[in-house]
Amino acid sequence: MSAPGRAPQVLIAVVPDAPLVAGLPCAVRAARRACAELSPSRVILAGADAAFLRRWQAPLAACGEALVGGDDPRALNDDLPLLALAGDALADDGALADFVLAAKAPAARRAADRAVAAWTDSPDAFGAGAARPSQVHARLLAAAFPAIAAGAFFDAATPPAAARAADVLYARLAKDSDGYLARFDRRVSLALTRLLLPLPVTPNQVTAAGLALSLLGAWELSLGAPARQLAGAALLWLACILDGSDGELARLKLLATPTGGAFDLWCDHAAHLATFVALPVGVARLHPGMDWRRAGALLVLGVAASAASVWKLVLSVPERERGPRAALVERVASRDYVYLILLFAALGRLDWFVWAAAAGANLFWPALWLLARDPTHAGTLYGGRTPGNSTSA
Repeated sequence: MSAPGRAPQVLIAVVPDAPLVAGLPCAVRAARRACAELSPSRVILAGADAAFLRRWQAPLAACGEALVGGDDPRALNDDLPLLALAGDALADDGALADFVLAAKAPAARRAADRAVAAWTDSPDAFGAGAARPSQVHARLLAAAFPAIAAGAFFDAATPPAAARAADVLYARLAKDSDGYLARFDRRVSLALTRLLLPLPVTPNQVTAAGLALSLLGAWELSLGAPARQLAGAALLWLACILDGSDGELARLKLLATPTGGAFDLWCDHAAHLATFVALPVGVARLHPGMDWRRAGALLVLGVAASAASVWKLVLSVPERERGPRAALVERVASRDYVYLILLFAALGRLDWFVWAAAAGANLFWPALWLLARDPTHAGTLYGGRTPGNSTSA
């Protein structure tokens, strides 16, 4: 029997030719979830050869040295609690932790009339430490353990089942902070993301492509020709689609990292700055008889102050600690303005947008600070703390 309180070991059998779920094998997703939810002593991917581990090394890197591949009997410990997981079933968020917490004795979780998870405190009874991990895995999932309903698991053994499991992940990509029009963008970006999932494309590459399109669109906006400005507005919209797709790829491929998030954020800042510098330049060229320096200065300063204020009051606070109005602030500060640029460019009146945006930006950021400084409303932005002073690391 295992000693109480010891970290469990997790055994996942890699199923050859199993359909991918949103671009990744279920075995890889299960390993990542196990490492995140259970802090296991080790995760054994039975049947994972060097080629498999090399192909999926990026999403598996988060498991570090706890991950073991192959089918060596020495990989399993005979006196540590053991969780066996099917390599062709998708464990939902929190499912592994919920299942292990509920499994006070040997137990199984079933989906689609088969066991997709099994837990035992006595792995030696199933050959752990002596038999190959793949054999131990088969014995555990075939054992007549009592079935419990803790944790949500989705069958993904066939292509249709894998597609249904992937739909669960796709449906969760939308964020509360998505702007009103960004919800439409999300449909388009998700269609693009589905096309990119099978390709060796990284989220950072998509982010860089979006920045390139933004800068090209800004250049077109700065020209004094209505047709070129309309083309620039269309390029900015395409960049918005890529800006959604890079995050979707990162989450679906389990490649989200703090470095990638920072790269995406700074690319967004560069795109915003280039756009709002290009707009008054393009309007000045389109209307050479008018002085647009004052409107341009107000626009750039207002946008910069708004971006800094949103960062200080909302984005610098951990997402789980933000107040109920933080999502509304993020929506207002999103790239929905691209649709207005498209509209006014089509009408040939980007000068109206420049003045309206300059006024709006310089009303938005002071209003944020007034709301944040008011103790009766402060918690709606950042959970009641002093602006920018988070208690979390």
